Amino acid sequence: MRTLQHTGGLFQRLHQKTVHTPPELTTLRPEEVPPELLPRVRRTWQERAQSEFRSIQILTRFLTEVVGSGDPLEVYAGAVEAVEDEVRHTALCAAVCEALGAPVLLPTPLPLLDPEGFLKAPMPERALATALTMLCINETLSVGYIEDLRARCTQPGLRAVLDTTLADEDEHGDYGWAYAEVSLQRFPASTRKDWRHLVAQTLAPHQEQARRVLADVPQALRALEAHPEPELSHWGILGPVRQALVFERTFQERVAPRLRKLELLG
Repeated sequence: MRTLQHTGGLFQRLHQKTVHTPPELTTLRPEEVPPELLPRVRRTWQERAQSEFRSIQILTRFLTEVVGSGDPLEVYAGAVEAVEDEVRHTALCAAVCEALGAPVLLPTPLPLLDPEGFLKAPMPERALATALTMLCINETLSVGYIEDLRARCTQPGLRAVLDTTLADEDEHGDYGWAYAEVSLQRFPASTRKDWRHLVAQTLAPHQEQARRVLADVPQALRALEAHPEPELSHWGILGPVRQALVFERTFQERVAPRLRKLELLG
């Protein structure tokens, strides 16, 4: 598996203009993490670095889609900013991995492999699909998880990482919902069933995972207060039950109402 590489010179100077000043992570040392938790903490932040790297790829593709759709000039700035934000998030997660003594692993396979049918679709259709799946649904859910962690994280360096990420991704969601609302007007009402199908497909893995995790959890324990997890939140990680509960809350309070407004939730 390939690892993330670094370089210097002009590239480093341009990188700094994008990522700004990285958070202070000198307090984050592997020897401070309980030995039984260290592999899990490292793996979680490695997976986040991979996810952020994929987001760079997806949002770079989205930039080509909105330009290829002939969208208004002002739309492009939001797409450019989203790509820059994902570069910054990748750098942040990479810095955490490196502070924890863990290699920064790139996704496998490294290229973004999109279905042939998607790549052959018209650019406006592709742009709306990316906005709905990535920016509206996944980024809104991500904000829910990060907000929950940020409110409880007591490790100063990791809290700063969560602060930066949260500020960016909250704006991504707003941009995505605004874009979807306008972009849907390009398509006849008869296509809403197809967009609803795409939304259902995107939500299904999240919903299935939450159902599976909560299947054996008694109703009396299906509350966030029953799973405070201070030993996990300190290191910026969520337990599976709390993550499932945060998903349900975020979906009901933030995702579902906006999907219904767009007539995209069956």
